Amino acid sequence: MKIIDAEEMKQRLVVMTEYLDKLCEENGLTLYMSGGTLLGAVRHKGFIPWDDDIDMYLSRPDYDKLIEIFRNNGNNGKYKLLSHELDNNYLYTFSKFIDTDTLLIEAGGDAGTEMGLFVDIFPIDGLGNEIKTAKKHMKKCNKYITLNLALLVKPWRKNVSFIKNFAIACLRVVAKAYGANKLHKKLYTLVRSLPYESSKYVGEIIDEIGDKRIMLKSEMFDGYEVLDFENTKFKAPKNSDKFLTQFYGDYMKLPPEEKRVATHGYELYDKTSEDKE
Repeated sequence: MKIIDAEEMKQRLVVMTEYLDKLCEENGLTLYMSGGTLLGAVRHKGFIPWDDDIDMYLSRPDYDKLIEIFRNNGNNGKYKLLSHELDNNYLYTFSKFIDTDTLLIEAGGDAGTEMGLFVDIFPIDGLGNEIKTAKKHMKKCNKYITLNLALLVKPWRKNVSFIKNFAIACLRVVAKAYGANKLHKKLYTLVRSLPYESSKYVGEIIDEIGDKRIMLKSEMFDGYEVLDFENTKFKAPKNSDKFLTQFYGDYMKLPPEEKRVATHGYELYDKTSEDKE
């Protein structure tokens, strides 16, 4: 198989996201840029130069509808949706939109199923109508997120401290005894217990927690703005400046050069091409 370099990977990611965005629009779903993808759109009009992925948001109702679209219709050409709801072997707590013509090998993780080049899709969940309720709800989710992370992360990784590796290995034993399916079921029941539709506060809590992830729905997701990203345009939360300030502080300031590196360790291959070298 031919290895895919960083530049080609980014080009493929943009095409994938355009396809996903069109699919969402056709089904009345609003797909938003999030995280480093939104930061890249605002600061660089595209990818952060050292970034290597795309992160998107869907409200929990839209997220569940997207899963049902793939459950009922299967793959869309070469693209498929990975989620635990569709594949019990898949371990992440959020979905990945996959290019099945590619094979992705993660250095320090194990998704539980074969991976390809992906766009991350994170649900935005309800957090209730009081800030205290939102924080308390996040803490309840954290124990399940932490246990599930121990299943995803390979123990005894290089360049990781013994204490951290030991802690992950211990949590992994507990998580395996508990069972991935039970973990996901408990977490999904919990995150849906405060409905998105009736919540004043919302946030992306299925993967990580923290106060910066608590947002007023009316400020972010009652509408959207459209921003340039590479050679196309994608939607963003309607108050991207407030969003990015909340997440990153002075987001227009570049980080030190030593931190301008890709954070994901993986190799990507084209399964349809033979390597001639």
